[in-house]
Amino acid sequence: MKTSYKFCNKLFHGCGIAGMQLLPDSCIPLALTSPPYDGIREFGGHAFHFKPIARELWRVIAEGGVVCWHVQEEINNGSESGTSSEQRLYFRKIGFRLHHTMVIETVGGHIDSRNRYGASLQYLFVLSKGKPRTFNPIVDIENKHAGKKKGFYQRREDGSIRHQAIVEVKKYRARGGVWRLNPGSHNTRDLVARKHPAIMHEELARDLIRSWSNHGDLVLDPMSGAGTTAKMAFLEGRRYLGFEINREYHDLAV
Repeated sequence: MKTSYKFCNKLFHGCGIAGMQLLPDSCIPLALTSPPYDGIREFGGHAFHFKPIARELWRVIAEGGVVCWHVQEEINNGSESGTSSEQRLYFRKIGFRLHHTMVIETVGGHIDSRNRYGASLQYLFVLSKGKPRTFNPIVDIENKHAGKKKGFYQRREDGSIRHQAIVEVKKYRARGGVWRLNPGSHNTRDLVARKHPAIMHEELARDLIRSWSNHGDLVLDPMSGAGTTAKMAFLEGRRYLGFEINREYHDLAV
């Protein structure tokens, strides 16, 4: 998809909703963002208006384009808020295809879990306008039985098994739907970015950009925070566009 971008390689201080309203319809191949996780952080006291952001994302995303929405639920009195589930269904209501729900597992962190198994999960909702035009799978999981012959089988609708194929197992396979990340200081090597209270993990941003966009594509983040999406888009040969309402965070990104 060849597009002439009027807004390109810019980080703007301002509301992401108002910023997206300046964009034409169906112009963004990929949006990658991480909204506030309920009330876990204050983010300078700025309000988060989910539905207007979701509607503007639907308008600006190109046909075949993708939104990667990274979110986690707050736990109050041992109970999860359910916010991410509500967001996911609202995206579907306004027209997005719920293409894939991924789980982002963080390792090495600690939470008081006397009555539950650790923190609430982080989700990555891959939302598309129609069938995604781009998918570049990351193939980096080493197969234990590489080089061996293995049979693959599939069940018919009636439950019976039919033989499908016998193939040689390759050295590496594509990742699954659960990605593991080290949190905290592993999020970024830029010390200045750590002044932001909730940095998006650079490895996560990089791999999502690689997976769901092509070289030269424009990657949007309407809540750009410390600019992780923009940075990784630039390093991966993409173009970037970010809006951040908090002046302090915007200056960090710049």
